[in-house]
Amino acid sequence: MTSSPPSLEGVLRRLLIPVYFPVVAGTLGLALLIPVLPLYLTRSDLPLGTTSIVLAAIGAGATLGGLPAGALITRFGERSVLIGALAGISVTSALLGVSDAALVLIGLRLGTGASNIGLRLSRQTYITRRIDAVARGRSMSMIGGSFRVSLFIGPLIGGVLAETIGFTWTFIVAGGLSAFGLIPALVPDSLAPKPATPEPIVGRGRTGFFSAINQHWRLLSAAGVVPMLTMAVREGRYVVVPLIGNELGLSVAQVGVLVAVGTFADLALFPVAGYVMDRFGRLAAMIPSFTLIAFGLVVLALAQTTAAAIGAGVIMGVGNGLSSGSMLTLGSDLAPRSDPAPFLAAIAVIQDVGKIIGPLVVGFVGAAFGLSASAAVLAALMLTVVLWLLTIVGETSAAHPRPARSATIARAASQEARCPP
Repeated sequence: MTSSPPSLEGVLRRLLIPVYFPVVAGTLGLALLIPVLPLYLTRSDLPLGTTSIVLAAIGAGATLGGLPAGALITRFGERSVLIGALAGISVTSALLGVSDAALVLIGLRLGTGASNIGLRLSRQTYITRRIDAVARGRSMSMIGGSFRVSLFIGPLIGGVLAETIGFTWTFIVAGGLSAFGLIPALVPDSLAPKPATPEPIVGRGRTGFFSAINQHWRLLSAAGVVPMLTMAVREGRYVVVPLIGNELGLSVAQVGVLVAVGTFADLALFPVAGYVMDRFGRLAAMIPSFTLIAFGLVVLALAQTTAAAIGAGVIMGVGNGLSSGSMLTLGSDLAPRSDPAPFLAAIAVIQDVGKIIGPLVVGFVGAAFGLSASAAVLAALMLTVVLWLLTIVGETSAAHPRPARSATIARAASQEARCPP
């Protein structure tokens, strides 16, 4: 490991096959369903509250799946967890069309969420153990960028497929696309960078979610609010945008375009996010990003026309692109170097609670006060994140020329260093 940051091209070359390709392929099927599933549920005559519960189930699954995920990575290895996660995403997505019963749909989405956190954590752990802090922001932002490639292409394909071949076959295609992620996962990778820290011995891992909570509760309680509320807003955005598009009279394909327009702006900026995080610090990327997302949600709340909704989507996309990979980077900055997987699993569980909160906010606030009110509440949550970052978390990059961790985070880290497990 050298002290100077590797070039962006070098990071891409070394991580393309083991990290970014599986992420793109594995999440493409999920992205197809962003405009499709909310409209499928609505057109199945499910109430908005029930629809929001089905959509929130993926977050509940991620939260439950995160409990053993870190220990599973330690025990069985990153590659084994990756393979199991991709298989789970594929099967649970393909089966969504077998029934429109709420309990069945909730069960499948729980499985999707549990599998999705395995995919994310296996790749986050992979990078945390191999890439130094001076390039970690760029490496993690490219995971975020990989998600965004899927999020741009997927809604366009999903909307067209739903209109041409129907919802059931669209779910099957989504599962098949996710299965493509297994191809690079099953091929040994000779270009992969060597770990900077020894990998825990497979089969002997005893560190799990609850022991990580016990050891790191100070850091997790101080920093966990940021990923939890950020994920709530991001997931809520993917629910409220299609539903507002539906209110404006758009077809499924047009809703897919509406989602994709914002995602394109998001996708174009992920390299900028990584550069800013590594060069100027994590806050330099996150504060402008989250402020723009909040502003875009306010514009969406006030939107009366398709053009206004598109404008709101672009604003949110620009904002979200500026923070690509920021939550992954935040977790990696705070994780212990020796065995990061359990800590990353713990903070991922906290983060994925937001996947439950976001759709529920949209569903229940929307049912009571209208979808515009849901967008406004999401904007308020995003501004809360901005204030929390500035007052509680501070700068987390160890490579920043003027590290500025808040007293809360610094004190928590110091106390944990004096109290080993």
